[in-house]
Amino acid sequence: MQASNFTPLDKLQNFMKDGAMNNQYGIQFFAIAEPKAAARALPPPLELISPEAPVFYCYIVNIREPTFAPWYMEGGIGLMARFGQTTGLYFLGLQLSGPGALMGAFSGREGSGLPKKLCERIVVEREGDWGHCLIQRKGVPLVDITLRMGRYNDPAFSTEQEGCTRKNPIITEGGCLLHKCKMEAAGFSDLQLMQYDSPTRFYSWEPAEAEVRLCSSRDDPWGEVPLIKVLGAGWMESDNFVRGLNPLYRYPDDQVAQTMQYLFAGRFDQSTLSHHHQHYE
Repeated sequence: MQASNFTPLDKLQNFMKDGAMNNQYGIQFFAIAEPKAAARALPPPLELISPEAPVFYCYIVNIREPTFAPWYMEGGIGLMARFGQTTGLYFLGLQLSGPGALMGAFSGREGSGLPKKLCERIVVEREGDWGHCLIQRKGVPLVDITLRMGRYNDPAFSTEQEGCTRKNPIITEGGCLLHKCKMEAAGFSDLQLMQYDSPTRFYSWEPAEAEVRLCSSRDDPWGEVPLIKVLGAGWMESDNFVRGLNPLYRYPDDQVAQTMQYLFAGRFDQSTLSHHHQHYE
């Protein structure tokens, strides 16, 4: 079967319907970030939920059965934030690789406002009680995590998905605070803050100690918010699904460019700002 320039209406009506990232295999980790650096990374009017001990979050997974693409790998970092009484994860950046990465990036960026880019290498590997996860872009290891299963870094740390099983999964309510805008020849416009309603169904969760290394590159400032304490990690199997996208706030026109200063690096590379990158004769 070959593609056509015409898509039948009955097929188009199913575009991204019941979108889900099923059969995920990989890790999540939680840490306390350096407060001043975390506060600087948030675009107003977002605020940190815990200004004195900001929670930093990272996940790296193999999404083996997405509903809208072939399998792909994905990882992201962010901070727990709030807008008024609405709380959620503010993503600093996400990276994707693998056969379905392009569709995963396009649908996430255009449909929801997720700050997604493509990278050349994501690793999710495990042998016994040892695990390793890596995100590499343009030769730079943006995040490199070594895990040992059995316990958290901080004995007092816990998560609500503990105790889940394939027979008795645990669903956690999840939400993100995202930004959507229009990109035009004259710049950016119509910037909105959105609440991305995205629960996760956990089938397994193994506590783990994590040793984490974050690094920045010219295009991806993944090391800009230092971690002062790793709380713990978990090796998991899960499904993540999209329940809705709800507008929270529309930025006044005179605040769009100022706010895009916070959002640009998660979506674009520095080459878009310069004419001095490499040329071929």
